Amino acid sequence: MRKLTLTILCFVFLLPICVFSADTPVADKFKKSFPKNNFESIAPSTIKGVYEVYTGSQIYYYMPKDDVILYGSLITKDGKNLTRESNSKKIAQKMAKIPLNSALKTGNGKTTVVEFMDPHCYHCRQAYKFFSQRQDVTLYTFFFPLSKESADKIRHVLCSKDVLKTYDDVMDGKLDNNAPLNICTDKKVEETIKTHMRFVSEIGIRGTPLFYIKGQVVDGFELPAIEKLLNN
Repeated sequence: MRKLTLTILCFVFLLPICVFSADTPVADKFKKSFPKNNFESIAPSTIKGVYEVYTGSQIYYYMPKDDVILYGSLITKDGKNLTRESNSKKIAQKMAKIPLNSALKTGNGKTTVVEFMDPHCYHCRQAYKFFSQRQDVTLYTFFFPLSKESADKIRHVLCSKDVLKTYDDVMDGKLDNNAPLNICTDKKVEETIKTHMRFVSEIGIRGTPLFYIKGQVVDGFELPAIEKLLNN
């Protein structure tokens, strides 16, 4: 077994998030000890006696022997974050199932890329420039605004007559510095935004950008990882 470092940030009693549970002795003990902590799954981790608890949006750990919760990351001696990898796999399973009809579609390439992004996020804009230059990608964009400014720009894009042109202007920074925005009250626009935010909540996305490419999740604009997936 590889040597692992358990980064323990704190012992916590987490708030309830999801409502699924496994019917196992460990899960039963956990539910009895922490009745307010709902979860989707509990499974053995790579450390004997330590179990991975998945809430639907994050992972923490449970030691049934000592009946305590550990909140942090499992990191190998060579720096691999096993907690992040496990969470990415769970996100990928959920992203594979979401319908794409409400997403903003750009490109017409053979490889489908799904992203969650914030139009005011620097790395999201860098990713947009990268994918705009790829002829082999069809990009489906879901919006996850992390500020009011971003939310206003998303509404401006969706309210415009030429959505793709307006989106390109936003991502190119042409509407920064308090440029006037067209924020309509169209019900379809509001429904699209609500749908995107519902997916954010259901999938457990906590930041942008996030990409789903060929069955795998890339958290952040990690160019080497993205290029490797696209080119394989």
